[in-house]
This record gives sequence, structure tokens and C-alpha cells, in this order.
Amino acid sequence: MAEQESFFKHSIKVHYDRCQGCTTCMRSCPTGAIRIRGGKPVVSDNKCVDCGQCMKVCPHRAIYIQQDDFALTRNYKYRVCLVPATFIGQFDEQIRTREIYSCLKKLGFTHIYEVEHEVEYMVKLYQQYMDKHPETRTFISPYCPAVIRLIQVRFPSLVDNVIKVRAPFELASRIIVRRLMDEGAARDEIGVFYVTPCAAKIAAVKYPVSKKESCIAGVINMDFLYNKVQLMLHESDKSAQPINHSLSSQDVLWPLAGGEACHFKGSQYAVDGLQNVLNFLERLEDDAVDAEGLVEMRICDQGCVGGVLATNNRFVARKRLEHRAKLFEDRPKTRYERYNNPEFCQWIDDQMAIPEIKPRSIYKLDDDFSEAFKMAERMKKIEKALPGVNCSACGAPSCAALAEDIVRGDARMDTCIFINRHSQASEEAIRSIWGDRVRTKEINKDK
Repeated sequence: MAEQESFFKHSIKVHYDRCQGCTTCMRSCPTGAIRIRGGKPVVSDNKCVDCGQCMKVCPHRAIYIQQDDFALTRNYKYRVCLVPATFIGQFDEQIRTREIYSCLKKLGFTHIYEVEHEVEYMVKLYQQYMDKHPETRTFISPYCPAVIRLIQVRFPSLVDNVIKVRAPFELASRIIVRRLMDEGAARDEIGVFYVTPCAAKIAAVKYPVSKKESCIAGVINMDFLYNKVQLMLHESDKSAQPINHSLSSQDVLWPLAGGEACHFKGSQYAVDGLQNVLNFLERLEDDAVDAEGLVEMRICDQGCVGGVLATNNRFVARKRLEHRAKLFEDRPKTRYERYNNPEFCQWIDDQMAIPEIKPRSIYKLDDDFSEAFKMAERMKKIEKALPGVNCSACGAPSCAALAEDIVRGDARMDTCIFINRHSQASEEAIRSIWGDRVRTKEINKDK
């Protein structure tokens, strides 16, 4: 069997000292990326899409997201905090945005730049792509990196439906770096740090699907930064200002479910929440739904305010952003003057274009088609021989997953407790999965 190359890296990590081996994470994973070995979860790089579902459901808080050390910001003369509107939505409406920015300045950031500053141009990039591909009926937004990875590994036939444009935070980071360089800053003196509400965006920065290097120097956990700012708010001097024009009400709502779709004419769809996204993609792949136009998908319920690194309740955070958006309804939006420069616009187009998104099917068994076919047939036979109860005692989420593991050489038939309940080999196999937690009587003891 050909050895499968690891093509993904992820930010999901496990505190093994906290883990109780309860299998909740394994059962909740939408791509079957988790197995239990030695009584602890093992995450497959090739299957994990960093949706964060395992972290949400873990009752022991044993799963965490690896972030960059905040001290990394000190390595740069120009320290830019790239702030999404979701971060502002974590704070009470009575706290003014400039108060929050003032605290960020006190934490050491020299500049503050809002991701949603580039909404207008992102809409233009989406529309340009859709206009150039009239043969495509359904266009999937590239906004949520967890959705893109999910499509790659579980719905590879839909990769051509994804708009080949990089995520909004990548555009914002490039614009602010260019502006600072135009003002005289050296490139190696500029560090852009993105405040992320989820694990998928960390992975998207560190290991981008496009294979293009990110312009972002580091990623900061939103919950970590929120707590720092919250402790400082009473000392805020309320004087800090972002270095861009004022956001419009629609800009502020961009990270919420429905925040993208409302910018486009004709048919649009807004799908949020892991299970809803899975159901929609399954129906789309099976041609059971005719979704002409733009499909906006967010793995997190209610959009980015439902991210695993967002501190406050997603419904409360959404209401707070809607309240702030109303404050901007009558505010005129100043267009960045360089958007009128054709050369500058072409530079943006070149920076943001993704030539290709490759399917990465988790079901690929071997590079050799004939061998893969034989393995698939064997997997079907093994699955039929298994009890089909999906008890997870084998360390796999289902009997189908165990059959795949057996074919790949990662498990044995006697791993199933129903197949070999009375053999010493089965007991040893179970111990390899659950470790010292297993308490079974010795079967081969002298009678």
C-alpha cells in the first residue's frame, strides 16, 4: 500500500493530561479525523479541517488551539493589530470602539486595521470571478477556511464551485503592509497580527490552501486578547483611532451569517452551523438542490461570532454587532483613493487570485487505481462482517471507519470486541486502544 503523504497541518492540539478518553471528540468529528490510541485521541493531519467541533464538545477542556506567542509582536517596529468586527462584538455596546483600540495600543500595537475595511473590494473580486465563469451555476464563498478544507476532504467534487479568491483577512493584511511601506516603513519592520475567532483561520494563515505565503506574521487567540483588553478598559484614554476610513453598517455585519450574501443581486444562500453546512453540501453534491448564485457558508453557528475562540454568547455578540451597525447607517463611506488606480487594482487582483484548489479526498486508499479498487472491495466485505453497532470500543468512530483502518493496516479485525470476545489477542488489541483503563479477567488462566 502506498504511504499517504500528509498534506494538511492543523492548529488543534490535545492536553493529554486532561483527557479522559471519553470519545466525545471522536464521535463529533465531521471528517472522522480522530481515533483513540492508548486511551487518548489521535488527530489525523490529513483529515482534520480545524472546524473546532471537538474543542466545543470536549467536557474536560482537553482540546486547545495552538496560537502564536504574544511576545512575537516585539520583533517588529510596526506592530499592526488586524481586527475583525467579531472581536468588537464581544464587548458591551456601551464600550466605544475607540476605547477598545486604545487598550490595544497600550498592549504594544502601533497600528490598528479593521479587516472589514476591504469588504467593498472583496465583493468586487467575488463578482469579477463569477462574471468570468458563467458556466458555473453555484459559487461557494471562500470566506470560511474550515468550509474550504471540508470540501477538499469530504466533498472533493465541489472544489470547482469555490470562488478562487483568498480570504478577506489576506487582502486587509496586504493593503496595510503596502500603505505602511508607501509611508517609508521597511517590509521586515512590519508585523501584522490577526485576531482570530477560530482554529481554521490559524491553519489558513500557517498552511494556506493556495500555497501562497501569507502576509500575516502571527495569529492571536481572540479569547486571550479579549481578556487582556477587558482588564484594561477602566484605564482607557479613549483616544486611539484605526488608520482607515469609517466602516459602513454592511461592513460591520460582514462576519455574521448572511453578511456576505446580502451584497449580491439575484439568488444567494446563507448557510451556517456545521450540521447545516454538511447537509447542504451533501444535497449539492447529489444534485438534490439547485442553488444558482452565491452560497455563503460558515462552519460556526451565526457566523464568526460562533467561533470556538469567541468569548461571549454568539447570539449576544450578533445583537451587539447589529446595534453597532445601526450607528453607522447614515455615515458616508470614504473610498480608499487607490481603488481608482488601475495599476493598484491589478496588483490586488494578482495578490488575491488562487490558481487552483485541489481535492484532497480522505477516502483515497492508494495511488494505484487497481490496488485502490481491491482495497475498497475488501473494505466493503469487512464492514459487512462487523456488527454495525458503531460502539467506538475499537477506537474508531464507526464500523465503517474501523473497516477502513483495517484495510489501511492501522487496525486488526480482532480489535472489534464483538468479533473476538474470548481471545487473548482481542484483549491485547483492546488494551492497545484503551491502555491501562481496561480491566478484564485473564482468559487463558489455568482452569
